[in-house]
Amino acid sequence: MAYTIDLSGKVALITGGASGIGYSIALSYLEAGAEVIVTAKTDESVKNCVTNTEYGSLKIFKLDVTNDISIEKLFSEIDKLDILVNNAGIVKRGLEYRVETFAEVINTNLMGIMRMSHEALPKLALSHGNIINIASVWSFFGSPISPGYTASKTGVVGLTRSLANGWAEHKVRVNCIAPGWIETKLNKELRSDKEQYDKIKDRTPMKRWGNPKEIAGAAVYLASEKASFTTGTTIIVDGGYSIA
Repeated sequence: MAYTIDLSGKVALITGGASGIGYSIALSYLEAGAEVIVTAKTDESVKNCVTNTEYGSLKIFKLDVTNDISIEKLFSEIDKLDILVNNAGIVKRGLEYRVETFAEVINTNLMGIMRMSHEALPKLALSHGNIINIASVWSFFGSPISPGYTASKTGVVGLTRSLANGWAEHKVRVNCIAPGWIETKLNKELRSDKEQYDKIKDRTPMKRWGNPKEIAGAAVYLASEKASFTTGTTIIVDGGYSIA
């Protein structure tokens, strides 16, 4: 019999799930049998998200993780929740030394996770569910052009540990994935700079950038009963970038 992961009967919510890493996680959860809800911040992103897939249909809601009313409205429409993936995030390269921009990035990338996790806890406690936060390899390095992004993603790792420690009594696991250089819309501009693209590729031991599907595998594992004794940890998926 093949070794498989089955998420049948589970309900998963993925913020920022209309594209990129979040969308790949959503498709992988659908393939594993889960019911999947994704969110997007703008009307355009909601409209452009392909919800009818080869693995089933996605539900999509508009959501701003910096807005308490938006979050409360979303959770009022969800009866059951087993898996929360906090993936929504922004980066403002070259602008984050401005205090107001720094605060904007922190408010989305870190405070957004706390808002979502706090609101989800009652439902996750009932289902003995789990949270997966998306950090970054910048959680472990210092970006010279994105101090807000770096600080927020470093904070995500620490917040993951605190929530895992504090919410174990509710039988809720909390883990984290730190992607390396993954080809997504978020870094399209950076990838268009061949010198920078090659510099990152050449430093990575596997000599390439990753793709969103390669993050989804870790997310499926962490969401499943195969990871029943795993909490408070961060899985780095970076092709070896952080060890080079």
